[in-house]
Amino acid sequence: MSLTAAQPVIYMVDCHSAALASMCPLLEASGRPVFRVEDADRFSHDVLSHRTVRSCDTMIMDMDRGGPTIFRLLNLIMHVQDRPCIVLMASENAPIGNNDSFPQDRLHILRHPATPQQLIELLDADL
Repeated sequence: MSLTAAQPVIYMVDCHSAALASMCPLLEASGRPVFRVEDADRFSHDVLSHRTVRSCDTMIMDMDRGGPTIFRLLNLIMHVQDRPCIVLMASENAPIGNNDSFPQDRLHILRHPATPQQLIELLDADL
């Protein structure tokens, strides 16, 4: 797949999550390039050393499956100067609450069960 310089990439962190796996085909069918991230720790290293993620990109994380590696990546990416849009998918009883505050205006919480259409609408609204 070849990308134009400004074409946003969607990074699906922990693509083994059933919720994220079901979203990938629709996002790809809508013309959005999707990169499946299987190892959040390795991806964290790549972000720091290679500046992999750009501000026009989006990172989607399933916080219900989020172990320590997901939380470390979230903390890291929130402090990157040109950070991407961040979408946290979480159920009502996930370890992230509606009253949590983040130093990031492009951080969105999408509650399970979310439809792929809801995710696309959220991504389109963030542009």
